[in-house]
Amino acid sequence: MPILNDRDEISRIDSSNMKELLETFDEQCIGARQIKIPLPSKTDYSSLCIVGMGGSAIAGDFIRGLIRTECRVPCIVHRDYGLPSFIREGSLVVALSYSGNTEETLSACREAVYRKADLWTLSSGGALETFAKKEGAPYVRIPSGNPPRCSVGWLFFPLFSLFQRLGYIDAFCDTDFDDFVKAKIRECAPDVIEKNPAKILARDCFNRNILIYSGRLLAPAALRWKTQIAENSKAFAGCNEFPEMNHNEIMAWRYPEFLVANSAALFLYDPADHPRVSLRMELTETILKKKGVLVRRIGPFSGDLRTRLFLAAVLGDWLSFYLALLNDVDPTEISEITFLKEELSKKE
Repeated sequence: MPILNDRDEISRIDSSNMKELLETFDEQCIGARQIKIPLPSKTDYSSLCIVGMGGSAIAGDFIRGLIRTECRVPCIVHRDYGLPSFIREGSLVVALSYSGNTEETLSACREAVYRKADLWTLSSGGALETFAKKEGAPYVRIPSGNPPRCSVGWLFFPLFSLFQRLGYIDAFCDTDFDDFVKAKIRECAPDVIEKNPAKILARDCFNRNILIYSGRLLAPAALRWKTQIAENSKAFAGCNEFPEMNHNEIMAWRYPEFLVANSAALFLYDPADHPRVSLRMELTETILKKKGVLVRRIGPFSGDLRTRLFLAAVLGDWLSFYLALLNDVDPTEISEITFLKEELSKKE
C-alpha cells in the first residue's frame, strides 16, 4: 500500500492537515502543562463528575483511569444531558467542552448550578465561557482552532493539575514523559517507511472489522482507539475490557461467519495488568487465532501509567490517520456530525 509513503497522496487526502497536529502533539502537551488553573472554592467533595462528549470526554476517561483505584470519593465521566441523581450540593462537576458549545455539557452545567454543586469549567471559548463567568465558576480557556479529538493534551493537563492540587491524584514524576511521547510520534510519522508500527497495523486492519481489547489500566486508551477510528477513519471499531469480555463477548466470535473471518482483534497489554487478566488475554488470543482471526498484540509500553496511556493514544491516533488514507477520506472531515448539530440547532 504505497499510498502511506506518498507525500503527495497524503497531502491530497489529508487536505485539512491533521498530520501536522499529530506530529506536534508533544508540543501541545508541553504547552498545556504551562496553563495556570483556578481552584474551586473548597477541596473536599463527596463525589466528582466529569462531564463532556466526544474528544473532550476522553480527557476525563484518562483522569478517571489514573485515579480509579486510589480516589477516596466516587468519580464518574458523564456523557449525557443533565446529571446523575447523586450529584448535588457537596459534589464537584468538571465541565469539558473544547468548543464551549456542546449542548449536553451546557445542560449538565445548568443542572449543577440548580443543584448547588460546585462547578469548574474548561473550553476554548463559546457559551461555556459565558456561562461560567455569569455564574462565577472557575474557568480555564485553552487554544482554539483544532478538532476536539486532536486537543486531548490541552484538555487533559489542566484537568490533571486540578485533580492533583485537590489531592485526588498522586504526583506523576515521569521525567521521560516528553521524550517517550516525542519518540513514539517520530516512530509513527509518515516519513518512517520501514518498521512503522502504525502503518503496519493500518495495513493489517484495512477493510476489517476492528476490535480493541485491554485490561482495566489501558481501557481509556482502547476507547480512544475506537472513537478515533470512527471519527478519523470513518470505519467501525469496537472495544471491551478484560476480564468482562471473557464472560460474554468471547462467545460472539462465531457468527456471522463472514464478519469473524474479516475481523482484527488488537490486544493492548500493560505491564501492571493483573496477572490473571494477562493470562485471560493470552488464552483469548489462542481461541481467536484458532478461529482464523487476525490477532495483533500491542505493548507493553514504558513509563508510568500516565505515560503509557499517552503512548498508546499516540499509536492509535496514527493508526486511525493511516486507515483514513487507505479509505481515501479526509481524517478531519465530519460532515455527518456537522449535519446533526445544524439540524438540532434548528429545533431548540
